[in-house]
Amino acid sequence: MSVFKPLSKLYLKDSSNIVAKWYIQISIEVTKMNIRKLSKDEMDYSISMSEFAFQLELTDEQRQQRKDMMNPEETWVAVENDEIISKVTTLPFKTYIQGKEFLMGGVSGVVTWPENRRGGLVKTLLKKSLEEMKEKEQTISFLFPFSIPFYRKYGWELFTDKKLVTVKKDQFPRFPKRTGTIRRVSKDYELLSSIYEKFAPRFNGMLVRDKKWWNGRLFANMKGQMAVYYDEQGEAQGYLAYDVKHRVMKVHELVYLNTDAWKSLWHFISDHDSMIETVEYKTSANDPALFFISNPLVEQKVEAYFMARIVDVKPFLSQYPFHLAEGETVVLHVEDEFCEWNNGTYFITNREVKFFEQAKEGASCTHPPKRGVTCTVQHLTAMLLNYQKPTTLLYFDAISGSENEIKLLEKVIPAREPAFYDFF
Repeated sequence: MSVFKPLSKLYLKDSSNIVAKWYIQISIEVTKMNIRKLSKDEMDYSISMSEFAFQLELTDEQRQQRKDMMNPEETWVAVENDEIISKVTTLPFKTYIQGKEFLMGGVSGVVTWPENRRGGLVKTLLKKSLEEMKEKEQTISFLFPFSIPFYRKYGWELFTDKKLVTVKKDQFPRFPKRTGTIRRVSKDYELLSSIYEKFAPRFNGMLVRDKKWWNGRLFANMKGQMAVYYDEQGEAQGYLAYDVKHRVMKVHELVYLNTDAWKSLWHFISDHDSMIETVEYKTSANDPALFFISNPLVEQKVEAYFMARIVDVKPFLSQYPFHLAEGETVVLHVEDEFCEWNNGTYFITNREVKFFEQAKEGASCTHPPKRGVTCTVQHLTAMLLNYQKPTTLLYFDAISGSENEIKLLEKVIPAREPAFYDFF
């Protein structure tokens, strides 16, 4: 891409007077910008960019771990005068939505050198990334935002919050000892994954974790101990990842498949009362478990967490398991300023999804629709991941449509809560 100087009016001073002259400067190339993929020999430079941007200081071991997890083909870069000045990485994941696996593009490592910011580089790289996600049939994308308003401009929307909970020693739940046993275990991928993969599909947005992710990201960064609850039949039904330091137990993950597992793991936590004063743990914002302890008046802090964006609406809707009865039809008019291929009307039945591309401006059929729900792609994402109800969005004028059609849409969206336990 070439950048040219505009028509300019230059004032030249000669020996007698100041003469205004017009100079037309045509095709004077100032700089060359190249958008391409990261190369293998640029991986260290890319890591250094992230270190600077996110104010990290990696050890040699941590740097090597990152390189081992990296694939340069997953990163788009903007290069100026043979120097990388901006980058965006898209990691290939799968996520659970309404109990089904969806291909997901995880946007990460969005970095631009400060002197090159506000020039539209990230916008360009995000567009390239979304186009590539569409080609790879990654119908949804997740990211952790450095700025929520910034990513909302490009169609991402919040889909989950996290709750930070602090429980003091006198608030520890004191459940009776359950049947079954708890054992400390090593960082065993097969064992822990077998529990997690039964737990995760209960929520919208949970990551499908493969062996590489467990070993290269989770175990590499997970400090402390692992404990697993086994029922009377010897089946693993829950696990706890935690560490204890300075009389504080930090629970990194608490995963359970039934009530016995949850109560037994909390009984195990309470047994540490001689060496800890508080327990700190992170959970999903809608986690109901605290309601069932004897003293739920604990310190809780809820924070916005990850954002999501439907990349390709038609195939996403086709895979999504709406609870539609025979003869019911949901009509959606979707607006997407950044990914124009999504603009249009979708007729959804229990058999198929039909898509009608948005008529071009000025065409005879561009009158307002007489039926259906009109929404942006980000509000559609928030509704289908069950982060916001259609009736709530209607109340705040975020979407439009008749009351009956809004209620139908809300009825056919399954009720799984959103959650996300990972980070990238």
